[in-house]
Amino acid sequence: MEHITRISLYLNPVSNCELSQAQVNSFGPMLQSVLMENVCEPYVDKLHLPFFNPFSQYCFIDYDGSIVWQVNALNNEAAKFLIDPVSKIESFKLKNLNESFFVIKKTIETLEVDRLFDSLRNEAKSAYCIRFVTPTAFKSKGEYVIIPDVRLIFQNLLMHYNQIYAGSNEIDNETISYIAAHTKVTSYNLRSRYFSRTANSSDKIPGFCGSLKIYVSGPQSLCGLVSLLLNFGEASGIGIKTSMGMGGMQLLHEKARYSHNKEEAIGR
Repeated sequence: MEHITRISLYLNPVSNCELSQAQVNSFGPMLQSVLMENVCEPYVDKLHLPFFNPFSQYCFIDYDGSIVWQVNALNNEAAKFLIDPVSKIESFKLKNLNESFFVIKKTIETLEVDRLFDSLRNEAKSAYCIRFVTPTAFKSKGEYVIIPDVRLIFQNLLMHYNQIYAGSNEIDNETISYIAAHTKVTSYNLRSRYFSRTANSSDKIPGFCGSLKIYVSGPQSLCGLVSLLLNFGEASGIGIKTSMGMGGMQLLHEKARYSHNKEEAIGR
């Protein structure tokens, strides 16, 4: 049985410097390097295969001011090769910033994919508030799309879900069209935000951050599918470059669905 596994590392900079949300969001590519340095080489090679992206990771400042690095493994294999080594990290240095960080707390949570699917079919609702925590963007016809479009959102999520759990790279256009026809944006609070792919500040991807409310009008089965995909999106990320730190997504006002497996506070 497949599981989604999430590890959250709570970070403290050695210099105790104050950091903004935008600065912390930009750690993604550097944290991806830290992650790959701790993963065995054969699995790193596998992660470079086309259409294979069984994890997401991003960094953000939580509501209480904590700096959180979150890594999500979308299946059991990814949990073995990614979550296990990350759980052993106690400190690291972001070389491009010349800044070191201590891990002051770790939490690990798991969720059975089948259980998520079954529960959401029965508990689905029609209104959702989505928070785009880190810069998010889509690509369509070779161009960046920096305005959240309902069709692109659910096309991306459904395609990623099928890649991970069905081993298929095909796009179900009929299902996507049905979702798009019965889902609309009711309000939003968004702003444009660039995402730096490297330490070179000129190498930036245009994107957006903020919140978005959507409403689904349709039968229970459609509401269940939308709910499933949005909850999956909290782990998979949404849009492009989710393994580099883009597309971090959270559903606001949702009750917890993950099993809280472990919490470890580390004294310094």
